[in-house]
Amino acid sequence: MSPALAVRPRRAVPAEFDDLLPAYLAAFADEAVLSWVLPDAVDRAASAAPMVRDLLSAAVHAGQVIVAECADGTLAGVSLWLRPADDGKRPGLSTRPPAAAAVVDGLVAHRLALVADLVAAHRPAEPHLYLASIGVRGELRGRGVGGVLLAEGLRLADAERLPIHLEASTERSRLLYLRHGFRDRGRPLPLPDGGPVLRPMRRPAPSARA
Repeated sequence: MSPALAVRPRRAVPAEFDDLLPAYLAAFADEAVLSWVLPDAVDRAASAAPMVRDLLSAAVHAGQVIVAECADGTLAGVSLWLRPADDGKRPGLSTRPPAAAAVVDGLVAHRLALVADLVAAHRPAEPHLYLASIGVRGELRGRGVGGVLLAEGLRLADAERLPIHLEASTERSRLLYLRHGFRDRGRPLPLPDGGPVLRPMRRPAPSARA
């Protein structure tokens, strides 16, 4: 087992967006839903960049991006914690495809819309914090970075006395969330054509856990 990596969680700031975007793309290069939307692993990062840029920019300007920073300033992981007023969207996926047809073809646009509609239809009506995405760079996984990001987001949610909603896209991530107080919420949401199964989950507000 690899030793824990010393990282500090903090909010990302707009001035670092040029470093934040590639860090996000690296952390989610093999994420289950993004891999289903963009099956070509070779071109995935280039194709995903226009899709995630607007969402990530809006989130960082709103103070909704938490990063895990190494001692040398490298961003080891990225997470998006959207506020209750935000329109729920799957991490890194936009319902408005970029103008460049070479970036988003018909299949990709169709899958983007499927994910967005499925997630939106099952978002809770109650005020909540939405863990839209949490990812760690591939070469740094297994060293506690994801746990640091998750713990910081849970701390912020508890400070605001809000429940948290998310969709786990793998059974491994679902088991991690179960260990941190999340519970399954509603039925699993399978994506077609061999896509992953999204599992809505909820962590109650502090008052409901007392």
